[in-house]
Amino acid sequence: MLDKNLIGKNFSASAAGYDQHAQMQKTMADRLFEILLNYELQLNTVLDIGCGTGYLTRKLAERFPHARIEGIDIAPGMIAIAEKIKLDNLVFMVGDGENLTGQDYDLVVANAALQWMSLERTFDRVACLLRPDGHFLFTTFGPRTLIELKESGFNVNEFPRTNEIEQLLKAEFDTVFLATEVEPQHFPSVKDLVYYLIRLGAQTSSQEKLFRPEAFRHYKERYSDGRGGVSASFELIYGVFRRRG
Repeated sequence: MLDKNLIGKNFSASAAGYDQHAQMQKTMADRLFEILLNYELQLNTVLDIGCGTGYLTRKLAERFPHARIEGIDIAPGMIAIAEKIKLDNLVFMVGDGENLTGQDYDLVVANAALQWMSLERTFDRVACLLRPDGHFLFTTFGPRTLIELKESGFNVNEFPRTNEIEQLLKAEFDTVFLATEVEPQHFPSVKDLVYYLIRLGAQTSSQEKLFRPEAFRHYKERYSDGRGGVSASFELIYGVFRRRG
C-alpha cells in the first residue's frame, strides 16, 4: 500500500530541485499538451491532478485564458512553488487525486502522477468530476519501466499495463487514444540512476534498501551501455478517454 504521508513528504523535500531533474516528466507533459491540442476542445473548467510545480498547469492556463484552471498536488512543497505562477485564471491547492470532490470539469489531466495513486479510486473520482462528454488525458508509466532495476534485485513499484487501464475505465469512459512507448535513458552509473529517482521524490518506503551492493553489481554487469555508464528503460503511456454522456 502506498504511504501517502511519506510520498507527500518526499516530493515536498525534492520540490526545490524538481524542475532541474524532471526533464522526462516535462517531455511527457509537452507531448500530452500536443495531444490535447489535436482535439480542439472547448474548455471552461480544467483540473490538473498531481500538478507538481505547475509546469503543465501553466501551459494550460496560458493556452486557455478564459478557462478556470486548477492544479492540485499531495505535496505542500510542490504547491508552494507552483503558487509563484501568477495568472488570473489559475489556482493551486493541496489535494489527493483519490479523494477529490466537485463536478462538471470539462477536462481532467494527470501527467506522470497516477503511479502514486490507486488507479481504481482515482478513476472513480475522475468519472464523478467530469461532465458528460468531458475528457480525461493522462500520462503514466508502464510495466517495462525500470525493468533493469527490478531484474537486478532492486525494489521497484509495479506499473499497470494498458489493458488494465482500459479495464478500469471502461465502465464510464470510451477510449479515444491509448499508446505506449519505451524510452531508454542513460546514466553515468547505477548510483546516479538511484539518486536521480530519489531527487524526483520516488521513494515509497522509508525501510526500502536502495543500496545493496549485489544489486548494484548485477546492474552494472548486465546493463552497461558501452560508454562507461548504464541504461534504464521507461515505458511511457499516453491516454485520452471521453466520459460517456
